Amino acid sequence: MVKQDQAMDYLRQIKAFATFSQLFESRGDQVKVDNAVFRLHSQCTVLILMVGTMFVSMRQYFGEPIECLSSRTDLPANMLQHYCWLESFSVSDAAHKTVGVEVAYPGVKTLNANQGERKVYHKYYQWVYFVLIIQSIMFYVPKYMWKAKESRRLRNLITELRAKHIEEWSDFDRKRLIQDVSDTLLISGDYFFFFFFCETFYFIHLIAQIWFCNIFLQGQFLKLGLEWLTYTHENLDNKYDPLIRVFPRLTKCLFHKYGYSGSIETHDALCFLTLNIVNEKIYVVLWFWFVFLFIVTSICLIQRIGLVLLPWLRLKKIRQLAPSTDEQDLIRLTSSAGGWFVGHLLSNNMRPSYFRDLMKLVMKEHYDQDSKPKNSQS
Repeated sequence: MVKQDQAMDYLRQIKAFATFSQLFESRGDQVKVDNAVFRLHSQCTVLILMVGTMFVSMRQYFGEPIECLSSRTDLPANMLQHYCWLESFSVSDAAHKTVGVEVAYPGVKTLNANQGERKVYHKYYQWVYFVLIIQSIMFYVPKYMWKAKESRRLRNLITELRAKHIEEWSDFDRKRLIQDVSDTLLISGDYFFFFFFCETFYFIHLIAQIWFCNIFLQGQFLKLGLEWLTYTHENLDNKYDPLIRVFPRLTKCLFHKYGYSGSIETHDALCFLTLNIVNEKIYVVLWFWFVFLFIVTSICLIQRIGLVLLPWLRLKKIRQLAPSTDEQDLIRLTSSAGGWFVGHLLSNNMRPSYFRDLMKLVMKEHYDQDSKPKNSQS
């Protein structure tokens, strides 16, 4: 019966994960109105975090999150484990002592308060599941902000334009689409700078997430990946393993209760934290992923600032996507950062020939030689 319950639990998790992962499916023919930074933060990172929550909850593979061993048989095992899940600790001066000689395990020894030793609690592992869920929601916020701002207007416009050549539409639909593109270019600056704001938000949010993880792990996150690389490369003893220091696998627990005579009895238990075997892997992966995100997002922001300040860079970037488009049309289109942004989205989702002929008609009917809208002239 227990095995059947475990199997059903596993199937429910797989079904939930499959349903969730459908949110992040990306087809090659799908219209894209964001960029790689958006997808890395709001799709890949959220997916990594949700996979982490799935592994944390897989009790059928990793067992109970804590299992305790005590010499007393008059204590219910479940009560002791529930208590030690909240109150287990390591000893401060026992992290780097010789295992099997000075200590039973890194951080596990008899507490001698008279010698200045103190308890080190690692209660944050109780909150890993909830923290990962909250982080996944926060990483999706900028994507939601951009979707709310864009409101599928750009996506629907591009979907129509890429369906067939502009000349293949009826006269009414052709004029309507050209007018829609012209209207979009008029408010393109608003789109661009909000998009730029979302990218900046991603960068600041990533720094805040790194800072939060460091606080959450009691100041151990910032150097976690480097220390782990050093440990694995130099093949040191496990007493120097940074993952054991941050996520201890064995801890002590002191349980106090009244004896039959009314005096207080202290029971010493040794607890195995099976869940920390998963937690340590999750945060090592997150450390390297956050470093990668920081590098990619920084490069993107630097490039975005260059696009705001340098017209020739805007022209070069869009020429790579639309090599057959008339040079003067591209110069007029990229005279502003907003115009470049909308043109980049169009050219990135359309065939070069479709984009070329579309821009020719838009510039001819709605813009003068100075790149100013004809209907704005007095």
